[in-house]
Amino acid sequence: MNISRLILIFLFSVTAQLVPGFAVGGLKFGFNPSNAPPLLYQFENNGNPIPTGGLIYEVSVAIGDELGEDYTIERIPRKRIAQQIVENRVDLICHNSIRWRHEFADNVLWSTPLFTTSNVLVSTTAIPFEKVSQITGITIGTVENYVYADLEDRFKNKELQRSDSASIEVSVKKLLNDRVSYIILAEPEYIYFKSRYPRLVRSSFSFDQTDIQCSLSRKSSLSLERLNRAIANLHRKKVLQRILERYSNSATMPQPFSYGLNSNDSPPFIFFEKNGHNLNRVRGGLFFDIGREIAKKLRRPVHFELLPRGRLDARLAAGLIEMVCYDNEAWAGEYAKQYQWSQPIFRQSDLIVSLRNDKADTKVRSLEDLKGKRLGTVLNFVYPALSPLFENRSVLREDASSGASNLEKLFSQRIPFIILNNLEYQYYESKHPHLQRAALEVDPVDVKCAVSKKADLKIQEVDAAIRELQSSGRMQKIFSPPYEP
Repeated sequence: MNISRLILIFLFSVTAQLVPGFAVGGLKFGFNPSNAPPLLYQFENNGNPIPTGGLIYEVSVAIGDELGEDYTIERIPRKRIAQQIVENRVDLICHNSIRWRHEFADNVLWSTPLFTTSNVLVSTTAIPFEKVSQITGITIGTVENYVYADLEDRFKNKELQRSDSASIEVSVKKLLNDRVSYIILAEPEYIYFKSRYPRLVRSSFSFDQTDIQCSLSRKSSLSLERLNRAIANLHRKKVLQRILERYSNSATMPQPFSYGLNSNDSPPFIFFEKNGHNLNRVRGGLFFDIGREIAKKLRRPVHFELLPRGRLDARLAAGLIEMVCYDNEAWAGEYAKQYQWSQPIFRQSDLIVSLRNDKADTKVRSLEDLKGKRLGTVLNFVYPALSPLFENRSVLREDASSGASNLEKLFSQRIPFIILNNLEYQYYESKHPHLQRAALEVDPVDVKCAVSKKADLKIQEVDAAIRELQSSGRMQKIFSPPYEP
């Protein structure tokens, strides 16, 4: 095959992998990115937030698990919520209410209640009102497109003035900066922000008591009857009650833990897309998925930190990152004793990869056959079996930023051999059958989660989460081709 054509095919396939879009198959839960902790935690992801925990997230997860189907939880821009659910771009939104008077209310189906929530008036000074009917003649910090059922008529007749913000967090900042004297928060939100800003004061009364429901697209493959049966089962097992109780008490409210992602990883471990400013955005990948799945089992939000491989170990040892789930004792070196190590997640080995039918190439049957050759490696990655050959320069190590970068060098014939691990090779070889591997495996290791000894995570809980993911078949599904998010 002509090498320029080969390069074009490779670049086209990589570009195709980076095109954003909805996941194929499974139910799609939608969420409004205006929500804030503790209702919703998000990985900001360079302006394309991905949900990672919170009350709304846990309720959606509980429903998805009870239904027993594959599902995703996806962001819906505030102004497109009606269009997305009516047109079935998402199947359902499970933090909604018919009481919120949406324009699309008659065009969707409404579930039985999940739980009941209320709002409170919040200030930084004593609140003079003793009941909701007394609230008048003030400006209140609100969130754009939010409906406050008990106050809507007074907003319309100008008894009260709205001061809209893009999100709850922005609304809280306006209050703390004295730009407004009052804001409205849901009761769990007040408990969360009060623990961070003790000077916040709530009203003695609550209002806007609302039954929270799922709004279901009429075009969804999920029937309302089946959804309501799942909700009834969750009520019977008190799953929804326990979730709400945990988020209604500052002592039990779940706290996020930090999880390190290696920006030098390639598909299938991590998938990126590029936005117009050339910033990395994560689409998904094996170790992103594992972090989210472990967080679900721990019932804690997860905060992702994307860092180069060379910075992960020091931050993990210092407790600035609490867990990394692509590591082992050999790779960690001197840092290994500063971590707690989980049970193995899977076994990995490295492979020597070249292009098929390369006439200039010689067969590689052992590492000795690599002497005098240049070998594409990844910056700061550790290759124990090859280290002596790199040190005496009998094999020339040539670092790139990632396995994907090494593939580009291989395809352009800038380098004769590269190292890919077995999962990378399986992924790329399925797309580029002209790749070939040498008949030897290098550095087989058990890949584990490393937990900082300075973290409040318990290694026993992490191990229990891994065992549950393995016994349920969820871990095997994560590692099943074709891997794409």
